[in-house]
Amino acid sequence: MIGWVGTAVVVALVVGVVAAWVAPNFDEAQATTDRQTIDCLTSHLSSEDRANLAQFADRNDSDSLWLVFDRVFPDCAVRGDQRDRKAQLEAAAWRILSSDPDFMRTREANAALAASAAAH
Repeated sequence: MIGWVGTAVVVALVVGVVAAWVAPNFDEAQATTDRQTIDCLTSHLSSEDRANLAQFADRNDSDSLWLVFDRVFPDCAVRGDQRDRKAQLEAAAWRILSSDPDFMRTREANAALAASAAAH
């Protein structure tokens, strides 16, 4: 009986050490693959996608905006568990894209075109 208890304690310690060792690597691996997916979501957008996103953002048409990312997401997802976090990954890609100087110029050009059309 004491032998089994001792073995159980050793097994519990080994499992705890392995779990502590694997968990940080899992978090790091997840963060790395999430960054890859976010980079893919922003870099795999065509110039037409970017123009559409700029128009959707200017019209506050978030449903259409997310549909563009939804179309690209399957090509960019690296891990299956990312599907559960798709909204967060797409939102992160949107934040990065929104701060991209080229994309900001596209939005400004769209706004100027819309203002010009409204004035006439």
